[in-house]
Amino acid sequence: MWDGIKEIDLHGQDINKATATISLALFEFEQDDYKKYLDIIVGNGTGALKIRVVEILDKENYQYDYLNLNHSIIRVYKKTTF
Repeated sequence: MWDGIKEIDLHGQDINKATATISLALFEFEQDDYKKYLDIIVGNGTGALKIRVVEILDKENYQYDYLNLNHSIIRVYKKTTF
C-alpha cells in the first residue's frame, strides 16, 4: 500500500551505525519520487541518537518536525527544488 512515508528505526544502533543508516536513508528518500516524508524513530534512551540525527538534518538543510511530545519520532521533508 502506498502511503508516501518511508520509515527507519534506529533503536539499538550505536552512533556510527545510525549515522550510516541515516545517510543511506536520506539518499534513498531523495531518489524516491513516491515518498513525501521520512520518519526517523530515535526513541528516548540517552538522547544521543536524537542529537546526531538533528545535527545531520541541520547540516544537510532538511526541514523536519517532531511527531510526538517526547521528540522520539522525527518527520523529515524532502528538499524543495526550484
